[in-house]
Amino acid sequence: MPKHKLPPWLRPKTAPRLVELGVAWYTESEWALVKAAATDPERFEATYEEWVQMAEKSLLNFLAAGIVPNKEFISANELLAWCLAHGKKNDSGARAQFVSEKGSKRHQSGA
Repeated sequence: MPKHKLPPWLRPKTAPRLVELGVAWYTESEWALVKAAATDPERFEATYEEWVQMAEKSLLNFLAAGIVPNKEFISANELLAWCLAHGKKNDSGARAQFVSEKGSKRHQSGA
């Protein structure tokens, strides 16, 4: 006799997989240093306070979209050393790649 399948309301539910995303986060002094060394300083807000407002709004937008943002604190020295080691300019693409790699390393180490 064939086994009856459970009706949908009795089947085990799989939890939705959370999507995590590393987001660059700066102290005021590190933000100023990264901006000063950037090849695209026009991509930054005019002031740190404006950047914080934009970044906090972005965090809320990510959460509303079901994405869990993880703040990745950026050190200007660490970023610039990474850029030098990888032959990159300190531009938006390199900063995004740096944050992504930093988040991946943190996630892999279980930190």
